[in-house]
Amino acid sequence: MSYTCNRHRNNHCTLGLFEMKPSIEDCNSCDQYQGPDRGVGDKVANFLRKTGVEKVVKAVSGGKGCGCGNRRAKLNKAFPFREGAD
Repeated sequence: MSYTCNRHRNNHCTLGLFEMKPSIEDCNSCDQYQGPDRGVGDKVANFLRKTGVEKVVKAVSGGKGCGCGNRRAKLNKAFPFREGAD
């Protein structure tokens, strides 16, 4: 696996997350990931964002983390896309 997030530059997170030096695991489970779809988890996350479900969950949870990033990473690991097949 490699870093594919648009917010990962020169081994640093441009959002200042993960003490600025995220591991691949950090990037894979980050709720702020932006980049090409890596698997089913990214497809589900994009669908939830586009339909407004993500905003509702954040409003109901008071902006606290809901574990979405970890679920996304697990789905991506279980059902990955081939390179360039998204």
